[in-house]
Amino acid sequence: MDERILIDKIGGSHIRIVQPGDTLHGIAFANRLNVNELAEWNQLRDTSRLLVGRRIRLTQPVSFSANPRPNSKPPAQNPDTRIRPANASESLAKSSGNKVSGSNRHSYAWLWPTRGKIITRFLANSGQQGIDIEGQSGQPVVASSAGEVVYVGNGLKGYGNLVIIKHSEKYLSAYAHNQETFVQEGQTVAANFRIASMGKNKQQRNALHFQIRVNGQPVDPLKHLAAR
Repeated sequence: MDERILIDKIGGSHIRIVQPGDTLHGIAFANRLNVNELAEWNQLRDTSRLLVGRRIRLTQPVSFSANPRPNSKPPAQNPDTRIRPANASESLAKSSGNKVSGSNRHSYAWLWPTRGKIITRFLANSGQQGIDIEGQSGQPVVASSAGEVVYVGNGLKGYGNLVIIKHSEKYLSAYAHNQETFVQEGQTVAANFRIASMGKNKQQRNALHFQIRVNGQPVDPLKHLAAR
């Protein structure tokens, strides 16, 4: 995805011209926006389809009045017991458990998306919007929580092969720099379902870049992941 933002000279609104391969979730992710609000600003009912050349407003209209939405809840762990992990490491879930560290104010514990050492921590002010977990080339990358796959591709600059999972109206998780991906957009996955294999990050190290976003904004994954 070409992340350049075109400026609408009428009113000075930020506008994105839809390019081939663009999705609304991808545009929202690249611009740190909530996809539901983005859809409302642009009066889009179907967030899965965008017409090439369409102008997508990236700022809230002055006269915008938000439609009330139900209160979002944190994602539930494995809500569909019919979905089972495929070639995933069962020990990932066992090692994570459901315990939350004492400094974590969130009652819900996400599974670790892969094994390994944290080599880069979340630093929002410096542009580090997630954590990097170093491991072995090709090792399993699994869904941190149950949800719907809303983006699979390599069109977002700086993320390589990227998978984004929607867990609720509020929560997203993102898995970047994958060697291979094993899911497709629209697919429902369970927590611990293998979605990809580990590739190389921007520093050419075998590592997964992992993000959690709340209403489009990146948050520190270590405040959500289960203690280990």
